[in-house]
Amino acid sequence: MIAYPQDIQTSLPQQLDPFSPVPYADDIWHVARSRKCFQDDESKLRIQWTDSNSEYGATRTTLTSLDELHAHSRKASIEPNGLRILSINQDNSWRPLNISRAMFEEVGRLTYSSHVLQNLSLSFHDKFMATEAAFSSAPAFIWNEQSIEVSYIFKYAFQKTNVDKPDSWTVRQTGVYQKYDTVTKHSTWIFLNPTKDCLFQQRLMDMLMSPPQCSQLTAHPLLIHNLLFATFFPNWREYLGVHEAKVLTVSNTTMTERIQDHLRVNHRMLADIRSVEARCLPLQALFRSFDKTVQILHKANSALKDCGNVQHLPWHKMDQLLDNYEGHADAYLQAASFLQSRATTTAQLIADTFSFKNSHTAQEQSDYMLDLTSSTVDDSSTVRVITVVTLIYLPSTFMATLLGMNSFFEMDSETHKLIVSPQFWIFVVCAVPLTAVTVLYWWVRSKRHQKHAKEKIEALA
Repeated sequence: MIAYPQDIQTSLPQQLDPFSPVPYADDIWHVARSRKCFQDDESKLRIQWTDSNSEYGATRTTLTSLDELHAHSRKASIEPNGLRILSINQDNSWRPLNISRAMFEEVGRLTYSSHVLQNLSLSFHDKFMATEAAFSSAPAFIWNEQSIEVSYIFKYAFQKTNVDKPDSWTVRQTGVYQKYDTVTKHSTWIFLNPTKDCLFQQRLMDMLMSPPQCSQLTAHPLLIHNLLFATFFPNWREYLGVHEAKVLTVSNTTMTERIQDHLRVNHRMLADIRSVEARCLPLQALFRSFDKTVQILHKANSALKDCGNVQHLPWHKMDQLLDNYEGHADAYLQAASFLQSRATTTAQLIADTFSFKNSHTAQEQSDYMLDLTSSTVDDSSTVRVITVVTLIYLPSTFMATLLGMNSFFEMDSETHKLIVSPQFWIFVVCAVPLTAVTVLYWWVRSKRHQKHAKEKIEALA
């Protein structure tokens, strides 16, 4: 028996697609709700709806509510050989889409889209860290007797400021959904952009508002994909170049280090190199995902030719264009692999330099302690010699001192014999107790010290 969470509907949805990777739409909506993919603040709701007819005249409308979306959809008509573009934005790349779930469902109903549009929204959600850095969502391609659908996530490098620093570069994403009606030759596009001032969206709107440029854009149903790729894909070269320059600067510094001198590398540099390495880790997955996207577009291009909607020459030009993008993606993939390997090697070299420096410092300290020990041994030998000499001369010194005491000893001038004073007992009475007290004090103090040491050892144990 399978246990379902209480907040998931266990009943089958009304529309079930058994040939879909996600046959149960409720599963997608549950994930979208948990991720907060849609906007709750009604003041931020915004859809930019643009229609272009066969004469290359475009009208653009901004919709801010579900009622406005319903009203506009009733007035808008689908013209043969036309374009319909719906742009949905985020406040920034870490915030929900500026559209409610009800509006997004209505967009799906109006475009008769499959599950791929719903699945596309899961990559745009509220978050507080850079999650899914290497995930681009699987590109989708659906072809039937009436339409061709293409859906994918395109990730690209973007420089937030004009400052040429690695920290100013980030990775952003744009969601793309296209549905081409093979009968009316009408294309419906839905773009999920990371910001309101997305450069691709600005360029697309400028081209649509210019009839000559709009006519060029409609020469092939897949050309808008090229506009997106051409806007952002070359940024990867700059992205890799900036980070490679940072790695090479530190690497060249590390290679010329002298262990006995003060190091010019530090732990901050090691952290910077590790950050470059971390930035390179997801790139291989991203470039492979882009390669899969290009393969999907190859299939769409071939499908358009098979349907008779595209002549041989436009098909051939698009096929060459996609091949070129595959070549660029492979070149960027190799560059990213090289940069990651170079960063890993440099980080290991810095760590080894620190290890060698610590070993060198420890060896210097060991040599110093050896010299100090040798000096101590020499001093001990000197003290030992002095002690031995003192012990040799101590008895004679004691006797000389004792016999030199005129109060207790004197020499008879006539017989030349030593005469001991009857008061000699005073010396004995004073000297013996004093010696005994001294020895007793030393014995008591040593015993007390041993007791304290034993108690301390027991306490530590």
